[in-house]
Amino acid sequence: MDVLNKLNMPLCQPQRIPVKTLIEQLQPNSADKKVIESHIASMKLVSILNEQTIRIRSHKDDNYSYQSIYVFMIELKKDDSIISLSNWIHSAFPEPTILVYKMKDNYFISLASKRINKIEEGKTVVEDVITTQISEFVTEQQLSFQEISGKNLMEFYSNILQWLYRLKVLRITKVYPTKDLDYKTVLKEYEQINIDLNKLKESYKRATMKSEKMRIDDEIYDKEIELKKVIKLMKVGV
Repeated sequence: MDVLNKLNMPLCQPQRIPVKTLIEQLQPNSADKKVIESHIASMKLVSILNEQTIRIRSHKDDNYSYQSIYVFMIELKKDDSIISLSNWIHSAFPEPTILVYKMKDNYFISLASKRINKIEEGKTVVEDVITTQISEFVTEQQLSFQEISGKNLMEFYSNILQWLYRLKVLRITKVYPTKDLDYKTVLKEYEQINIDLNKLKESYKRATMKSEKMRIDDEIYDKEIELKKVIKLMKVGV
């Protein structure tokens, strides 16, 4: 799957971003630096979405700057730290960014809502990050940017965020949602329940008393019921 072409966005001449340059911009601690170096094989700027390329005007106010949207293609050596990588890379650029990761035949997309850092000029504050693997069930129409629009780049990027939430629901439920629903909140609840479940399962493994195992097993059952309800809620949008 050639995700970049299927996204249907205007591509520019690829511009290589050395990992060294990214590290200089981020100034990470030694542990984070090691993760970046051991996970990123290459990073390229592949598209700039702005008034010239997509005919959607820019937006800037006291809190947000949407002059251009920068799209990066990132080849990975390993895909076990994509969430951390996404947080770091999004924070390295003051303007909105779209990160497309490739690991062998698997693709991931990451977006982030940001606001202007009023303390450090030229810096950004990352408010929220969403990252998902592209589902094998996605169609070309669902993956394409052609149906996404906005009165300005801020609204356009917000609509791309909604599109990515839907792709994440598709990844979980295997069905693409078409109705309006607060997928951001539902997905956060889904992720938190999974975190809680994993913690409970680890506690169950460590438990030695039968009574403790029974209590944890009941809690796991309750969480699994919660998870099924959230997945059912996602499917309301189908």
